[in-house]
Amino acid sequence: MADPKDDGGGVVSGPHLPAEIQNQTVSEVAWIHYENSAILTVSNHVITRNERITVSRDKRQNTYFLHIRDVRETDTGKYMCQINTASAMTIAGYLTVVVPPDIVDNESSGDVIAQEGNDIKLRCRAKGSPRPTVTWKREDGQHITVNKSTTVPEYTGEVLQLSKVSRMDMGAYLCIASNGHPPTVSKRILVSVDFPPMLWIPHQLIGAARGKTVVLECFTEAHPTSLNYWTRGDGNMIYDSMKYRIENRVGNPEYKIHMLLTVRYLDEDDFGTYRCVAKNPRGETDGSIKIYDSGPPPTSPPPPTTEAEVFEKINNGEELDLREQERSLNLPAIGPSSGTRGAYSVLPLAGVAGAASLLWARRF
Repeated sequence: MADPKDDGGGVVSGPHLPAEIQNQTVSEVAWIHYENSAILTVSNHVITRNERITVSRDKRQNTYFLHIRDVRETDTGKYMCQINTASAMTIAGYLTVVVPPDIVDNESSGDVIAQEGNDIKLRCRAKGSPRPTVTWKREDGQHITVNKSTTVPEYTGEVLQLSKVSRMDMGAYLCIASNGHPPTVSKRILVSVDFPPMLWIPHQLIGAARGKTVVLECFTEAHPTSLNYWTRGDGNMIYDSMKYRIENRVGNPEYKIHMLLTVRYLDEDDFGTYRCVAKNPRGETDGSIKIYDSGPPPTSPPPPTTEAEVFEKINNGEELDLREQERSLNLPAIGPSSGTRGAYSVLPLAGVAGAASLLWARRF
């Protein structure tokens, strides 16, 4: 045998274990699985009932080979080649079977729902050879908050415990198992954190004049998603109509909602209190916004629409907006050159009470 004193053996990476016999008159050579205390073969005969095991001999090199087909993780272990001489001689080798990682789903956590402030324990059981390492990461790339004092980009270990979770901990967590032998595998676990609605209002008092359009805003956060709606001060619910437009914009994260209510063409009945309401199975909240009348908007007399009105203003000594009169009288636009045929000139005309007035005159 090559080295009868070597009983420690190196790692054998393949399914063929050789034992070379040198300068010996050999009666029998046996292969033994040390951990199982099982005799596998004797000379050219297979003793075990394992059909995956065979034995062969190279007579020229006087070498015996133990062959294992379809190698499995259970085949891992120490194998000994023993020569049955007057004093038995053995040599051992160790077979390591490499198995890519796999996640044991029925021993790992599924999606989790917890109330804000509670603890969460996530488990990810992985198997393989060598034993896989389990690493946790957040799918959105955010850091993992293990507790108030510990925040890490990733966490190593089969169990991840989150202390006193908040809505900021909500999202998908990935447990990734690897052992240096591809493929690396992962499992996605969704963590949901429930909490009652809360809201804030950027402007609680809005002034506007009659005839104007205003937009009311409320920002809400809730999980599960809240039912959001608007009411008037008398408690009547507001619906989409020609007067009102309701819009809910989903934010990031999705538990944030931007509520908007557009009130068109304010009249006397539209002034008063409006309420935005948010409710979910965990609770309910609301806030109020008041619209008040800020006074009449600045007004100017409407432009005259007929020639008679234009000349009446002229005779009254009133000042005219040239381009408005141009539109009122359906005249062509004032051109840059007063010498072009068809253009118009502005001529001074004495008005009542000495006021200067203007009259359109066409050049031919």
